[in-house]
Amino acid sequence: MTEPDPTAPLPIPPIPLLHRLRNDEFAITAAEGAGGGVMGAKKLTLVFQDDQFKLEAKWKAAPAGGDGWNNSPRREIGAYAVQKLFLDAADFPVPPVAARGICLDSYSIVDPTAVPNIEGTQCVFGAIAAWLENVDQPRAAFDPKRFAEDSRYAFHFANLNLLAYLIAHRDARGSNFLMPKDETEPRVFSIDNSIAFGGTLYNFFTWHFDKLRVDGVPKQSIDRLRSVTTESLNEFGVLGELQADEAGILHNIPLDTNLNPEIGTRLAPGHIQFGLTTAEIKAMADRLEDLLKRIDAGELRLF
Repeated sequence: MTEPDPTAPLPIPPIPLLHRLRNDEFAITAAEGAGGGVMGAKKLTLVFQDDQFKLEAKWKAAPAGGDGWNNSPRREIGAYAVQKLFLDAADFPVPPVAARGICLDSYSIVDPTAVPNIEGTQCVFGAIAAWLENVDQPRAAFDPKRFAEDSRYAFHFANLNLLAYLIAHRDARGSNFLMPKDETEPRVFSIDNSIAFGGTLYNFFTWHFDKLRVDGVPKQSIDRLRSVTTESLNEFGVLGELQADEAGILHNIPLDTNLNPEIGTRLAPGHIQFGLTTAEIKAMADRLEDLLKRIDAGELRLF
């Protein structure tokens, strides 16, 4: 196992951390409110059974049926997936997040009155994400002066803005963004991405990062986005799939054929598949096309 870095926002790199969150067995040893205005979210302390690796995580139980306007595992996982189109893991603004089913016995430390939220199961389904350490909420996620003067901050914030634009992120509350306490580190993280991909309910009275707030974007990110195909976007139609075992506990399984491209969460007793809808994928493709047209017209500089 990679040795944890006690000074970093994440204890181990994103890819192995995501694998642990998705697949490895753990015990929950503590649970508390997540704070920061995240309704219903909990901060869990996990201890993984194979090697006693200890990890703090953010957990949010899904609503009955697996999806909601402001509590949507599929949108959270969608945001994590879309950043892979144009970023390396070391530069991801969205921390690792996975869908899990937690058995009721283990879940009692979180909520002793909990009941299954997916038909045909004996567990609680939700999204579990890496808890960022050594970070603070910035005074403002976007600092135009620093963007003009600090090339590393410009790189990271422009990539965050690109992602938010592509996924139509419409929840720019300050508590949704975090930066390292070390002021020499210019990373910007987006930790709540449920209101994305064209949801109809959001705060209409403030601006969000679904519009490009910057005057330039990294050339290397745009070069990678130019290679995105219709086929690669259609893969977002299935982002996750879980099947209940004999005890009724949901586990991630290999992704299968899209059961219904027109809806985001597809349910059967003891089974859930989720992803972006045809309409959500088409809207993201249109946003990408418009972005590249603006760049080709010289409306956005590349750096």
